[in-house]
Amino acid sequence: MNTKLEQKITQLRQQLVRLAEEKGSLSHEEVVQLSQRLDQYILLAQKSSRLKVCG
Repeated sequence: MNTKLEQKITQLRQQLVRLAEEKGSLSHEEVVQLSQRLDQYILLAQKSSRLKVCG
């Protein structure tokens, strides 16, 4: 996996944990939005990983 992509995923995960703790809910709108953003990066990493294996 791309090192910059790994770093971004790690950063977003840490932000997500802090935000969820701050908001006190996993269903708070800001938490959900950040989670969805993280999901996009994780999917990108998975696709990138598959391309390297198949290609």
